[in-house]
Formats: sequence, structure tokens, C-alpha cells
Amino acid sequence: MRKFLVVPALLGAAAFAAAGCQIGDKTVSHDKVEQQINAKLGLSASCPDDLKGKVGASVTCTAGNRTVTVTVTSVEGDTVKFDMKAA
Repeated sequence: MRKFLVVPALLGAAAFAAAGCQIGDKTVSHDKVEQQINAKLGLSASCPDDLKGKVGASVTCTAGNRTVTVTVTSVEGDTVKFDMKAA
């Protein structure tokens, strides 16, 4: 399992406008998650939803004929850290 960091997470009204999320939620947009999968695993990915900035939250993305599960490991201020596991 590899650890990745996305800074900053989207907050408040920015999350609502950019990602269609509820105001007040910390999120990582599905676009940013897809970019991290591409950069770290070399796979072009598609994620159905944004990743909620809550420890334990996850999203399952597709990358070719593989799936990549992205799970939040910690949230510190505007920083959301997560692991990726390709299957």
C-alpha cells in the first residue's frame, strides 16, 4: 500500500462550487484523486465521486481493467492524507 498526500483539501463554499459537495465538508475532488493515481501508479484513472475528508472514507476508482481503492488515513487542517491500493 502506498501513501499519498493531497494539499489542500477543498473547504466550505469552494467545495460546493468546485465539486458539488455539501458546504462545510472537507473533500478531495475526484479529479485530484485521479491525478494522484496517474502520477503515483502510472495508471489513467476514473473516480465516480469525490473523496470525503474523513478518516476511513474511501472511493473505488477504475484504471484500465484494475480497480484502485483510495482510503483516507488522516486529516490535519486542510491536509488530507490517503492510501491507494490497486487490485
